[in-house]
Amino acid sequence: MTIVKGPPMKTITREHIHFRFDPAFEPAETAEPGETVRFLTKDCYDGQIDRDGKDFAELDMTRNNPVTGPLFVKGAEPGDILKVDILSVVPEDHGVMCVRPGKGIYEVQGSCCRRFEIKDGLIRFDGGRNIPLRMMIGVIGTTPAEPRDTQTPGEHGGNLDIKDLGAGCSVCLPVYVPGALLALGDCHAVQGDGETAICAMEAAAEVTVRVSVIRGETELPTPFIETEDHIYTTFGDESLDAASVAAAGKMHRYLMKKSGLSDAQAAMLLSLAGDLRISQVVNPKKGCVMQFPKRYL
Repeated sequence: MTIVKGPPMKTITREHIHFRFDPAFEPAETAEPGETVRFLTKDCYDGQIDRDGKDFAELDMTRNNPVTGPLFVKGAEPGDILKVDILSVVPEDHGVMCVRPGKGIYEVQGSCCRRFEIKDGLIRFDGGRNIPLRMMIGVIGTTPAEPRDTQTPGEHGGNLDIKDLGAGCSVCLPVYVPGALLALGDCHAVQGDGETAICAMEAAAEVTVRVSVIRGETELPTPFIETEDHIYTTFGDESLDAASVAAAGKMHRYLMKKSGLSDAQAAMLLSLAGDLRISQVVNPKKGCVMQFPKRYL
């Protein structure tokens, strides 16, 4: 029997990291719509926490939130939507965290940088507490027409920090420049809603995605997230109140267009079956998501 192997999967290595989304960046790789690509990412501290208990003063925080890329998707043009199917997110054998005064929402005395083992699908936390692995992507975005940092969420995606952005999920992002120039990074081994201590279990990872281009779709309130059972709208703002209202409003408008319900009917249904959640409160713009079960569409 002859086994015919296809071409190797395209891989963007950790040599191709950036600390902003910028249309001036040369693509690290090119893909056809429907093609699968592997991104090798670094943790949000750029691998600087190389031992447990490292002094925070030794970290260069200008090297924060690196993304791997960008990927040029053939045929993607401004006005299109790039759909990214997240196929797998596989961590390295450890994760790191760093808490410090004035960051996050807790009062802590001094800075604390830690490194934790990841083994057998568990994060080996202190005191014998084993936390199940739930890998996700913190930063994923297309490149805006003007440079944008990797710290802030926006319509292009960016630093979303939504715990549902893991394997089996799809995210739709607007295309602003030819090729979309997709980049991603800041993977988390696990994160709670809010990411309240400014960090999650930060981990370098191998992320495999499939990219496709959607044309002529004007109703998707990007960034638009879909899992097997739910859809999500999201919004980031300095005001948590404003972010929550905007995230819910995006879902309300989408539900009316998609289902034909009236404004009152859609509002009632969302109040019964929708979940308005805080995704993170630590980025320059706080994030909220509106989660809605697909079975009611």
